[in-house]
Amino acid sequence: MSRRTRVVLEALVSGVLLAAILHWAGIHRVLHELSRTQLRWFLPAVAVSVATVPLMALRWRLLLSAKGIDAPLAWLTRTYFVALFAGQFLPAAIGGDAVRAVELGRRTHDAPEAVASVLIDRLVGLVSLVALAVAAVAVGGGSARRPGVIAAEAAFGVAAAGTLALLFSSRLRGVVARVLEPRSDGHRLAAGGRFYDALHTYRGHTGTLALVGSLALVVQLARVGVIWLLTRALSLDVPDSVILLTGPVVFASLALPVSLNGIGVREGVFVYFLHGYAARPQAVALGLAFYAVGTITALGGAAVLLVRFVRHGMGAVRPRTQIEESGPEPNLTGGGPPIPQSGDGAGAPAERSTRA
Repeated sequence: MSRRTRVVLEALVSGVLLAAILHWAGIHRVLHELSRTQLRWFLPAVAVSVATVPLMALRWRLLLSAKGIDAPLAWLTRTYFVALFAGQFLPAAIGGDAVRAVELGRRTHDAPEAVASVLIDRLVGLVSLVALAVAAVAVGGGSARRPGVIAAEAAFGVAAAGTLALLFSSRLRGVVARVLEPRSDGHRLAAGGRFYDALHTYRGHTGTLALVGSLALVVQLARVGVIWLLTRALSLDVPDSVILLTGPVVFASLALPVSLNGIGVREGVFVYFLHGYAARPQAVALGLAFYAVGTITALGGAAVLLVRFVRHGMGAVRPRTQIEESGPEPNLTGGGPPIPQSGDGAGAPAERSTRA
């Protein structure tokens, strides 16, 4: 299925879900709840959301430093903002993670390491969600024992454990390497074997992974704090334990490839988890307010692109996906290293330049 077709289907699913939820909750009542939003709580929610971006960039920088890639934190932060903007406003062109991989790959001339760093960053974020979900269930009381809650949290744990087992298993290296070949919009980001080899070596950096995981948990808690601030902005009386329980499921739902930017799914999650604590219009309004905060945060990427456009023209802001040149794959089956070939760079260390 092409990316364009997938985006159309996701947009269709989002449209149907959102229309159904708004009809179910009453669109006029939802708008009434949104009109009562208190800026003294909403603006701090935006500030916290924006503040998480440098933390996510720092997390990314630590992963790169573990491989000897020295990318400036300021540049990584700007790139993260651009990626958020692309994921929020340009779903048909290029995904946010692909933006990060492409930008870093063009800067360092090391596409496999660039793509691997982005994927491991995403996976560590997933693991932090599982940890947060477990903590939420532990303090969630009766609301945490609902079958839907248990099923959702268990699914996250199984997904995280299964994914990490596949990526870090020595026995499955060759099999997975042949399957994994990152692509975006039909273009190859990195050859499967070389990418997987770069990813697999992260298993030797347990200290870095632990530190990155801790930062990821801080980011997730800050995002839960955004939800808490928005409940105050909408004058909702929702227990803190319920907000903590709802956050991981909301964040995970945004990554599911079933809707466009989580529209419709996010609101449905809020309606389900806040049942008994907030009326349907209030829960839907909370979901839309959370989307608004994410959108405002992503606009930081528009500012970065505007500066690039003014300085360097349209070529500096055009979404690009192809960063990998052809070259031999590493031998992951135990038969010895590949023979370096002319132009591949296999006979010399990868260039770690951080030129602008």
